[in-house]
Amino acid sequence: MTDQWFLPPTIDPVRSAAMIRDRARLRAVAATGLSDAPHRRFDTIAEQVRAKLHTPVALVVLIEVDRQIFPGAAGLPELWQHSRQTALTHSFCQYVVGTNDHLVVRDARRHPLLHTNDAIRDLGVVAYAGTPLTSRDGQVVGVLCAIDNQPREWTSEELADLDALATDCSAALHALSHATATHRPPLPDERSDLPGGDSDTGQDVPARAPGSGGLWSTAGLPSGLVFDGRPPLRTTATFLVSSARLHGEPVAVGVRLVDTSAARRSLHRHIDVARAFDRHRPPVVVGAYRWSDDDRVLILTRAIGDPLRAGPDTVSDLGIEQVRRIIHTAALLSTWRPPGDAVQRWHVDYERSITAHHHAGHLTDDDARRTLALLRRCDDVRTFAHGNLVPHNILQLPSGRLGLLDFGAGGMYLTGLDLATLYLTTAHDPEARRELRDRVTDTDILEPFTVNLMLATARMASHHHPTAPSPVLAHRRNALIRGRRAARHLLTTLTGA
Repeated sequence: MTDQWFLPPTIDPVRSAAMIRDRARLRAVAATGLSDAPHRRFDTIAEQVRAKLHTPVALVVLIEVDRQIFPGAAGLPELWQHSRQTALTHSFCQYVVGTNDHLVVRDARRHPLLHTNDAIRDLGVVAYAGTPLTSRDGQVVGVLCAIDNQPREWTSEELADLDALATDCSAALHALSHATATHRPPLPDERSDLPGGDSDTGQDVPARAPGSGGLWSTAGLPSGLVFDGRPPLRTTATFLVSSARLHGEPVAVGVRLVDTSAARRSLHRHIDVARAFDRHRPPVVVGAYRWSDDDRVLILTRAIGDPLRAGPDTVSDLGIEQVRRIIHTAALLSTWRPPGDAVQRWHVDYERSITAHHHAGHLTDDDARRTLALLRRCDDVRTFAHGNLVPHNILQLPSGRLGLLDFGAGGMYLTGLDLATLYLTTAHDPEARRELRDRVTDTDILEPFTVNLMLATARMASHHHPTAPSPVLAHRRNALIRGRRAARHLLTTLTGA
């Protein structure tokens, strides 16, 4: 295999992200039981790599869904030697997992795809050689790698030694997985958490490598598309967005990673909306449509800006001026009308949604009864709404304007859907809530706003995971409680005792 070391490495960020999230692979990683602590056996292997290849650093790396961990490490700076993990923004090893092949880098600072990786700045990674570590059933769980802080030409003998030690390391992982087979930790929750989408009970089918007949393949993509190798712009359990260039133009490439009805529905709506925006430009900043295969991939121009919140959490502390700008942007968006038959196709069936959330336990009997009663009193006036106007879908542009991302839940809603979502987002800020209430009162949309707020709380409840406590989840739970209390108060006021 060592002859293959010197073939030009193929780094495909989208394929790598899909393979990293493969559920069978993640089960194999979890089976090692090494997520929380280093292991003396793997520290010894790292020391052997360091000695044989004469490198300052060597690592045994396992790749999880959003981080890399080091059960074996030798020569790391004290901070990293203590923490034994980094985010994937600091990972070369993720691309070894993505290709199930070796990766050799002489000088990462000059590498066309790796030169922006944070490992160069924060960990001093310049030269790198990594080879896959596999589970007993052939899943690529991690990497054995050697690292130098200077440019380096790796010799065939050094790389053969690394291959041999990787074989020993994989065997040690097999033994450890067998020993802990009856005590495997659970996988991270990988439920589809698509913005604005209903829950989906379909089985997730992970994306496969090119040529395997599965979801992701570079075949058929536009010939002028070049991925830039940076970490993904955003990821969920079902969707990934990477930065690239299409004939030199900066673009964002969205790829559906799993094959569920919810994931397909969300991407198809996003494609539909993007094409409608291309025919009839909206009065807000959105990515311009460039290409789609109508099934798995969507390419849009990439707006340059910073999300109001980088992570996927739906709750955030926004300043009052930001809230006012978002309200203004939502109002502008609501004036846009889709062309052709999209108005009817994008109508949201509120009665069906209320019934579904009631059956799922996200609305009580009284909640559902009152919300349906109020729905029947609302005029069926529909306006276009983003559908999931939360901070990580809003870009702060250098011009001061706001740009909007991810229209997978875009559609024709009762007036006030985006304001209701924003109300939940700002549930901890009395001034922001007062600003929103004033807007609702001034525009006389209290009844449809209340219906939308009740459904927004039901969607938040459907995506809440109380079994995994954390400060973020506690923050979200408090927002849900406040939002539901406000929605029920309005329901009672509007429908009577």
